[in-house]
Amino acid sequence: MFSKILVPVDLSLADETHKLLAKAKTLSEQWGSEVHVVTVIPNVGMPIVGSYMDASFEAKAMSETEAELTRQIAASGLAAQHYVLTGTVYDRVIALSNKLDVDLLLIAAHQPDLKDYLLGSNAARLVRHSHKSVLVLRD
Repeated sequence: MFSKILVPVDLSLADETHKLLAKAKTLSEQWGSEVHVVTVIPNVGMPIVGSYMDASFEAKAMSETEAELTRQIAASGLAAQHYVLTGTVYDRVIALSNKLDVDLLLIAAHQPDLKDYLLGSNAARLVRHSHKSVLVLRD
């Protein structure tokens, strides 16, 4: 049904990541899909914030995140390409989905907080702004 799937994960939510990767594995086996997994590290942003971080902070964060993403994918038994990006989650995921020309974004969504109703969560923004099909897995 879908030949190329992009799965954005938040590694700080281990249970959600595990469920999402398990579902990606099931779907990719059923459909014979190629899977890509991405996680996005927020950038330091304003120079005043960055000035409190040493020069190796970003490289260390990327390296640790890469190792954890690799570990999570291996633990799930999923065969996937993986990416660690920096920036705004929904912008980077949409850009990568377009670059890879995926057919489907497989995302997780949890019960929204009040702030998500007012501002919109990353999942909601991906659903609203992506030109790709989006499958949202709810808890």
